[in-house]
Amino acid sequence: MKLTPHVVIEQMRRNGSTWANWGAVCGLCLGIVSPVIGALLTVIAWFTGSEWHGLHPHRTGTALFVLTIPLLIFGAHCLDLADRREREARKRRAR
Repeated sequence: MKLTPHVVIEQMRRNGSTWANWGAVCGLCLGIVSPVIGALLTVIAWFTGSEWHGLHPHRTGTALFVLTIPLLIFGAHCLDLADRREREARKRRAR
């Protein structure tokens, strides 16, 4: 099967967007971006002190580091749910 924009749009319309798909996208993307922003905020806290313009970058950076693993787990779980639903739908279509 050749991958063209027409085929991709057709696949998206047929499969639709579900909360599991959006959860997978959000969980995995935020799980990847979270430690990067956390590291940036931690470095800012090293140079400016623990409080910077009324914000607490060190505390926020640590919270983002801690959130990384749960976000990745949530994204992977949603990806598994979406895959399971797809396999069940294929089985129903095959019958």
